[in-house]
Amino acid sequence: MATIEWTNDLSVGIGLIDGQHKMLLKHLNDFAAAVSSHQGPVAISSTLDFLINYTNFHFEEEEKHMTWTKFPGLDAQKREHEEFRKTLANMEAVFKEDGATHELAEDMDNLLVNWLLKHIRGVDMEFGKFLREKGVSINDAE
Repeated sequence: MATIEWTNDLSVGIGLIDGQHKMLLKHLNDFAAAVSSHQGPVAISSTLDFLINYTNFHFEEEEKHMTWTKFPGLDAQKREHEEFRKTLANMEAVFKEDGATHELAEDMDNLLVNWLLKHIRGVDMEFGKFLREKGVSINDAE
């Protein structure tokens, strides 16, 4: 599995969110490394659990800031987040039921990476543009 490097085209222009996206990519890379190096099910499951928990934290943070700034794309963002939470829960259930097979983990990694990159380049970019146009910093919300 390939490592995903952070590039400037992934920046939404919001330091806090870019930092969280970098952390998500790091954990996706950790998951891919655990799978590629054929680490045991415990290591892979532990990495997946952390990734799921961090993803939930990140989604809550994004939605909080989108609510505070009255971002018009909030409902679409919430729908995407909820769909992804369900996808993660289903993946985790299959992973725990069928075991940490290399093939399943690779499929999961590909799905996670593709979803995250599409999401960042979609609604998250729109949020960054919205804030720049309004001249608002989410740091003001802290």
